[in-house]
Amino acid sequence: ATAQAATTQAGTAAAAEMVSLRAVLSACADAALRGCEEVRAVQATSRADDGTLASTRKDADDPRSVLTAADVAAQKAIVSALASAYPALRIVGEEDEDEEGVAPVEDTLRRDLINAGAADAADDDLVPLSELTVFVDPVDGTREFVEGRLGAVQTLVGLSRRGRAVGGAVD
Repeated sequence: ATAQAATTQAGTAAAAEMVSLRAVLSACADAALRGCEEVRAVQATSRADDGTLASTRKDADDPRSVLTAADVAAQKAIVSALASAYPALRIVGEEDEDEEGVAPVEDTLRRDLINAGAADAADDDLVPLSELTVFVDPVDGTREFVEGRLGAVQTLVGLSRRGRAVGGAVD
């Protein structure tokens, strides 16, 4: 009964935690930048002589299900940073099945990247953290990335509140 009460109290505390929507969106933008840095690092060091990148398939029968070291490294960087900043934040990543857990990071994400003149979607409303979900696509355009067509590749981090898009970052 005591463990159940502690779990209930922890869940209630997370549900009641109020956060600045602008600060969370700013943290998402900073996390996307970190993910993109990981993609660039893999791109700079892992290309074969023919310009392609080693990859595997998440689904052996689906040629569109390409997975690279960049996908894994970028997702870990993004998720670790966001989970360290907001431990109770719900995060859905495209490569979640490959996550072995997230390691906390020491440095903090910037929470001031979205300025006061931003669109209404980034208003500085205080909202319950439990209403927010972050969606991560660490390498949108993985197939193009493997083929060396870097202009068609980006890192995406989106933020929703109660299932409706609020904003996001594309790097």
